[in-house]
Amino acid sequence: MGLCDLCGLCGKRFGFSLAKPPGGKENGVARLRREGLRAERRQAILEAAMKVFAQRGYAAATIRAIAREANIAQGTIYLYFPSKRDILLALYRSMILESLEEIMARPRKGDEAAFLRSVLVDRIRRFRENARAVRFAFTELPFHKELREKFYREIALEQLGRIQTFLREQTARGKFRPLRTEIVARAFQGMYVIFALAEIVYGDGEVARLTPEEIADEVVRLFLHGALKKR
Repeated sequence: MGLCDLCGLCGKRFGFSLAKPPGGKENGVARLRREGLRAERRQAILEAAMKVFAQRGYAAATIRAIAREANIAQGTIYLYFPSKRDILLALYRSMILESLEEIMARPRKGDEAAFLRSVLVDRIRRFRENARAVRFAFTELPFHKELREKFYREIALEQLGRIQTFLREQTARGKFRPLRTEIVARAFQGMYVIFALAEIVYGDGEVARLTPEEIADEVVRLFLHGALKKR
């Protein structure tokens, strides 16, 4: 029995069929429906996993518990993710990288402030919408060496690389002075990570009262123009 057969069996349990029609062909509507159902199931697994990780911690979390939380068969999870580590990394990849890739892909009209603002607003919104995952990253990841290293290498450095790319582009266009992008990109990243740490981990009410737009406007001004009053 192959994966497609397993998918079909799982589909029967949940009231839909992912198996291909006779002849092995499917029309565009059926394919889109199948892909949509698969995306929904994948997202349900990620959300269930985050609940289990937050409740039990990473070490005590199991695929069985995640399947129970997602209300699916344990075997179904393996059609999407080979391990709980892969589930957790996929969750952070979705939370941190996907929307940033969308922002990077948008046409830019030479307004570096608008681009940086859009990145900051998105980051802060994402952190607030995924508070459990943020708290977990700060409180659990440091204690799991292999997971921590993969997170840093595959996600944190990817995010950093996108910011460095932007800085290099702006420097090449003469918008920015020559920069040590490996330093400046980390400084910019730290400007929004500290808000997540303060609000979500330490419960800073003053930060929580600020809108993402308020934070982004002030941070971008500071980042681009500094704190000294112009004479």
